[in-house]
Amino acid sequence: MTALLLLWLAAATPAAGANVAVPPPAADPGVRAEQAGALYLAGDYDGAARGWRALVDEGWESVGLHLDLGNALLRLGFRGRAIASYQRALALDPGDADVQANLEQARAQNVDRLVGEAQPPLQDRLLARTPDRAALALFGLAWSTFWLLLWLRSRSSPSARRWLGPAALLAALLAVAGGALLAGKAADRRTPSAVVIAPLTAVREGPSRTLKPAFELHEGTAVRVLEAQGDVARVRLLNGLEGWVASADLEVI
Repeated sequence: MTALLLLWLAAATPAAGANVAVPPPAADPGVRAEQAGALYLAGDYDGAARGWRALVDEGWESVGLHLDLGNALLRLGFRGRAIASYQRALALDPGDADVQANLEQARAQNVDRLVGEAQPPLQDRLLARTPDRAALALFGLAWSTFWLLLWLRSRSSPSARRWLGPAALLAALLAVAGGALLAGKAADRRTPSAVVIAPLTAVREGPSRTLKPAFELHEGTAVRVLEAQGDVARVRLLNGLEGWVASADLEVI
């Protein structure tokens, strides 16, 4: 009996070197983000970047996630990709002081200094500082309030109509402003921002690679993508210059 029990135990116990089932990685995104953070603190910036990048690629996003990924990429020397991550974080919260400081620090190392770079118009600055949800909430709330005030005005006394009318007008103006922001956001998506992620990329006057480069751009330079054809894209710099670059040299925000 004892011999049979020993034989059963020997068969149930995996031999040395045998394949042992490894627990699957944590599925909870919060746990995975914390694991990547532990790798970052341990000095494994590549492992941390891979962990945070996997979450981003799966569709998870937050200010902290993009900020952490940008910090890891910057440590690894991928300054262009780090700038892109910081810009994604700012798109979620334009007022985040930590993201702004890290972005300015990364941009300070840019080689390119654009001649004739213009200050973005007020509308563009408002669009950049207004999250998508805020623009949508402004339009939805103002539009609903406008119709509610009109309904109340039609059923109120003459004295109440004196203030309901101006209030409805104000709501209508806010709805127009919210609609303009949403329209601007839609236009931004048609010409998205991008960052040069290659150390150096040639800019040509047309999409053909046989054309002689008109000038060059370095890592970290911000551009707008106007159109794409195959493996090249037409971009516009902040000073208005346009040209064609390799799409692989850009990371779209």
